[in-house]
Amino acid sequence: MKKHYLLYFFSLSLALISCKQDPNFEEIDLGYSYFPNESGKYIDYTVDSINYGITVDTVRFFLRELVAEDFVDAEGQPATRVERYKKFEPSDDWVLTDVWSQRRTTTAAERDEENIRFVRMVFPVEDGKTWDGNSYNTNPAWNYRYSGKDQRYELDDLAWNETVRVNQRNNINLVDQEFAFEVYARNIGLVHKVFSDLNFQNGMITGVDVEWKYIGSGWAE
Repeated sequence: MKKHYLLYFFSLSLALISCKQDPNFEEIDLGYSYFPNESGKYIDYTVDSINYGITVDTVRFFLRELVAEDFVDAEGQPATRVERYKKFEPSDDWVLTDVWSQRRTTTAAERDEENIRFVRMVFPVEDGKTWDGNSYNTNPAWNYRYSGKDQRYELDDLAWNETVRVNQRNNINLVDQEFAFEVYARNIGLVHKVFSDLNFQNGMITGVDVEWKYIGSGWAE
């Protein structure tokens, strides 16, 4: 009996070794490259923000998000510090304005933004997969959904061959306009973000329209 077990395990080991040596053998792609979490890397954006109320205030600025050092968060989990810099003119110096954090686990990519945690992605990345992006905060549930995995995406004069879109919100009626999505490119991260939360009542528009557009990325010196 022992000989049979030894022969079985020996055969299984040879099979696994041969699979790893087989050039056609590939690891399963879970989509982690859509949300790289490499310390020292930054992405620059233009951000256009329109705030509607008694007056309409329009602001455009440049935003840099730098993935800084790793740390252990208050829950004892590994996380990464994200430093956010802003400026209003290309020639201005970057000014650190706030600090967020993020974590990429085997199953999800989460961001703590102004002390509110969002589940930005889940893994594996698959078209049609849904999840509640607000499952870790007190906001109403927003059911995120993947679409267009590994499709080409064009934004102004830029293009990426492998992207995925996260559809976050599409609630539009006579009173409210809640519309939001994010687009992620492989080995880069977030390249386009649109967030619109408007209310139409008493002949007035209140709320906010925000759009982020990727303009470049690199490594901190």
